[in-house]
Amino acid sequence: MHFLYPISLFALAGIIVPLIIHLWNVKQGKTIKIGSIALLGESSSASSKSFKINDWLLFVLRCLLLVLLAFLLARPYLKRTITGSNKNGWILVDKNIFPQVFKTHQKTIDSLLKKGYEMHDFNIDFKPLTLKDTLNNETKQVNTLNYSALFSAANQFLAPGAKVYFFANQRLNRFGNEIPTVNYALNWIPLKQSDTLSNWIATYAGKKYEAKSNPSSTTYQALNSSDREPISIVIYENPGATDRKYLIAALKAIESFTGRKMIINGAAEKANIGFWLSDSPVSADFSSSIASDGSLFQYENGKLVTSASFINLYGHQIKLSKRTEANHDAEKIWTDGFGNAILTRDKTHNLNIFHFYSRFNPQWNELIWDGLFVKALMPIVIGDKDPHDFGFEDNAADQRTVSIKQKAVIEANKTVSVTKTTQNKPIGTVIWVAAFLIFGAERILSFRKKANNVKN
Repeated sequence: MHFLYPISLFALAGIIVPLIIHLWNVKQGKTIKIGSIALLGESSSASSKSFKINDWLLFVLRCLLLVLLAFLLARPYLKRTITGSNKNGWILVDKNIFPQVFKTHQKTIDSLLKKGYEMHDFNIDFKPLTLKDTLNNETKQVNTLNYSALFSAANQFLAPGAKVYFFANQRLNRFGNEIPTVNYALNWIPLKQSDTLSNWIATYAGKKYEAKSNPSSTTYQALNSSDREPISIVIYENPGATDRKYLIAALKAIESFTGRKMIINGAAEKANIGFWLSDSPVSADFSSSIASDGSLFQYENGKLVTSASFINLYGHQIKLSKRTEANHDAEKIWTDGFGNAILTRDKTHNLNIFHFYSRFNPQWNELIWDGLFVKALMPIVIGDKDPHDFGFEDNAADQRTVSIKQKAVIEANKTVSVTKTTQNKPIGTVIWVAAFLIFGAERILSFRKKANNVKN
């Protein structure tokens, strides 16, 4: 038996409680009727104390109950050794598209089923499927998990070296950011696609693009190529500070990517966005220099918190060393690893105000060294109201497929011959049942003992 949290076994020290209760056994005196009391003198009332265990069964049950509770806190599990590989493997297919898959690959699937292969839904939990249930199924559950995550999760269900036949398309947008590691023999059977060309209109950074996609590539062409008005920016920082240079470098990168001209601390009447890189309160003159419905990005002063954490940005973690405590109840945009606000947004006096509880400084975080710095600032600078997608990273109509080399890497990244592996099996349910049975027995014995004492 192994424990997930062995430190919880210190709770076994609680056994001392029933031990003390049973050892400290005070007996009440009894009245005895006799024929004559002439020879008896006066004596003070007395009670008898005995430092020994009289009811061993009740004592053992109570101790055992505490032991089981300590085990439950420690999360016990058994390690089961699996030897060899599955004689028969799996057929993996998305339940939603199985009718179409079966029409084109009926002979292959029937042949595999006759050999003893099991059919499973290519989704979380990999539930078993049958031909009858699947072909008559009318419910549609969207599979939002990417192939990489599901391939890796299947390692927990399959024995090493097991054969798996996977029926699915090879769309690149179904993969995650990493090539999965599998310990089974993956045979990918691609689906035939009738439409391999698509196009759509994408909008980003105030521009519209026509996208054209095929299995090998996706291209974008700007539709409104006319120049847009430049973005006017004002920046203030304390004398001697260097945060400004990191911000300007990011703004130049945004200018290069979007084609929008950036005018920094120019002579324009009103700025589109202002950056207040100072611990002091924002001055009235600086606020008034920003146009109505513009944006103000300001450092927030407050109690300094020093802790080893990270900033959550687009699913990535960027090291965070220092922050200030949030003093505004506003919409959280960036958070740290504990859910504390790093950047919030609200609207005051016709200004979109971004409250930043850290600094553009490597002593505070590593944001300025990360490529995500530009990506995170872009929707703030250009005023994008829907910054969820950066550029053209994801689109359901994207026809690009995994290249032959990438597919070969996935299929080759497996264990060909593994003799042994282990699997963890939790046993908490068994211990819960035993604990309830022992508790019931302890209560019955305790009530019987009280009843006997009352009769006596």
